[in-house]
Amino acid sequence: MKLKQEPIGIGQNLRKLRQDAGYSQSQVAALLCERGVYMTTDIYKKIEQNKYNIRISELNALKELYQVGYEELFQADS
Repeated sequence: MKLKQEPIGIGQNLRKLRQDAGYSQSQVAALLCERGVYMTTDIYKKIEQNKYNIRISELNALKELYQVGYEELFQADS
């Protein structure tokens, strides 16, 4: 019997962090570009919808932008 493993989705956590910081999706995309990480608003929207496989460079830049640890990015809903 095979167990189906659900993919880890961090979109909801990123959406909450973005909203708490007061940024729009386009502002986050622009801030990432300023940090040297290519990002469009459409790509960021897909990240929040868990429809895009985020790259480690993008993940690191978001971690720095929101000033959080990996634990906060990956924490499951309670």
